[in-house]
Amino acid sequence: MHPRLKQQLDQSPQISDETRAAIADFIAAVNTTYQEHDNAKQELTSSLEQSARTLMDRNAVLTRNLEAQRESQQRLSHSYDVLNATLNSSNEGVLVIGKDDALIAYNERYLDLLDLTPDQISGLTGTELFKYSCSLSTDVDKLRAQLKDIREPGGSSFEEYRFLNGRWLEIYARHHETAGYIWMMRDITEVREKEATISFQAYHDSLTGLPNRVQLQQKLADAIVEAKKSHKRFALCYLDLDGFKTINDSLGHSTGDKLLIEVSKRLSEVIRPEDTLARVGGDEFIVLLNHIDHHDEVLQLAETLLLKLYDPIRLDNREFVIGASIGIALYPTDGEEAGILMRNADIAMYRAKANGKNCFHFFTPSLERIAVQRMSLETSLRRALESNQLELYYQPKVCMRDVSDSLRTGHLHSFEALLRWPKANGGFVSPESFIHIAEDAGMIGRIGFWILEQACLQARDWYQKGYHANISINISPRQFLIPNFHQEIVRTIHEMNIPPSLISIEITESLLMQDLTHARHVLEYFREHGIFIYLDDFGTGFSSLNYLKTLPIDSIKIDRTFVKDLSSSTADQAIAASIISLGKNLDMLIVAEGIETAEQADFLIRNGCDLAQGFYYGHPVCAEQAEQYLHPDDILHHAIAKPFSAE
Repeated sequence: MHPRLKQQLDQSPQISDETRAAIADFIAAVNTTYQEHDNAKQELTSSLEQSARTLMDRNAVLTRNLEAQRESQQRLSHSYDVLNATLNSSNEGVLVIGKDDALIAYNERYLDLLDLTPDQISGLTGTELFKYSCSLSTDVDKLRAQLKDIREPGGSSFEEYRFLNGRWLEIYARHHETAGYIWMMRDITEVREKEATISFQAYHDSLTGLPNRVQLQQKLADAIVEAKKSHKRFALCYLDLDGFKTINDSLGHSTGDKLLIEVSKRLSEVIRPEDTLARVGGDEFIVLLNHIDHHDEVLQLAETLLLKLYDPIRLDNREFVIGASIGIALYPTDGEEAGILMRNADIAMYRAKANGKNCFHFFTPSLERIAVQRMSLETSLRRALESNQLELYYQPKVCMRDVSDSLRTGHLHSFEALLRWPKANGGFVSPESFIHIAEDAGMIGRIGFWILEQACLQARDWYQKGYHANISINISPRQFLIPNFHQEIVRTIHEMNIPPSLISIEITESLLMQDLTHARHVLEYFREHGIFIYLDDFGTGFSSLNYLKTLPIDSIKIDRTFVKDLSSSTADQAIAASIISLGKNLDMLIVAEGIETAEQADFLIRNGCDLAQGFYYGHPVCAEQAEQYLHPDDILHHAIAKPFSAE
């Protein structure tokens, strides 16, 4: 019997056994019902437990799935952040347009390169963005062609563009089958600017900005090709500045650079637009004159160039007068190849320098032979200097009147030291033929100090013998502007242990005008150290007389060009008399050089000239012969008696 039914029956004692027997079927039925109810409950409980377990399992799976999904979402979000950061950190602009022309992605660099903002790009289609890019590009057709190249999936294209905002962009485009149209842009402006700078530097002079030798060679080659086709001529003008090296050496490269810049500006103002001005060396310029119809065109330009350069240049409170020597070669007369034309123009330029500088000269075949001789002479001069073959000769300056109590009429006043280069046959190489070579070859400074040392040694030798014989030495323009050369001269005199009064300095008028400020400083230094100063070649330059009253000059030398024709030229007589009068009024000693006749001497004596120098009074002689002028008066008077016979 079911336990609950038995419990209930036991709790009901009023039911007798007979009653229980009578309702046994009923009790059995109830018992069956209880049993069935328990069975059903058992089954339901089991079913609920099974369902609960199933639900719990499903919930666990769902929980795991949700956690996995959350982790995936976090990873996806992190990946998106990384991708976004990567895109925005890239120096390249990125734009992605879907196949439906919708904007899919872009980065901040893209906005920057195309001058857009997020608000401006929002809602735009790929077509609208492409039209906007076309409005910025300087080559719309190339941009459209690039889009055409990527119409089909897998297509790609790479191009460079210059945009209107000044940027150079390198654009790579690709059609991806899934992603759509991918555009990548890189700013190459700085690269292009560096390339342009490198290219400019390769073909232009860094100081003046003018074409350099490399570009000139290209233009010259082009000019030759064009001239052959058109049967036209052109000219090559080789221009070298006169006296620039000394200015550069003495005042420093900064002043020299400023001077070169000013020169290049002046030359650029003169040449025609179709011509080329190039700087091919330190102070060397070349003008390529294209399409020359007449010879006079070249003449006119050369004259204009010289006039333009000869105007004074003022830099840093200094005034410079700098000329140029120009050599001219014509195509095809003087050469049909670039190298030959350059060489021949260079040869003609050196001829212009030899002709007195600040002039031009056309190439002729004879100049080539002269150039070869010049090169040979330069080589020989170097050897002569190395082997001590050079000599000093001494020409006397004689008193034409009583200069002082000790220097009376007919007495020796001083000597001028003159450089001589002996030949093997007993003659001498003319100084006019090699001094300018020494200057151009950079030897003049060394030669100048050699002359100084030899003059000091000779003055000391005579001084130790009891003769107070002054020796004057010439200072070349190149030597005058060597840094601290004046201090070196004074130092050498002191080291030789001789009085400064035994050495004098002769400078030219043209030398002073190159840089009056520097000249004044140097001459004042000489004056402070007791060195006598002659102004040589007076009257031959184009300078103002104003400097005579401001510069410490002791003596004026009348140039031989005004002495040569004194007996016949009233103009020379007037000039010589005026120079003497001018010098007297400024309390300067007046020297006339190049005196060769009694008539010349008589005129100078009558007009009050102080000192005489020339073949009429004595040729340049070696030291041993010059010493005779220091001996008893009968020797001296014998040598100089003639000019005073007219008195």
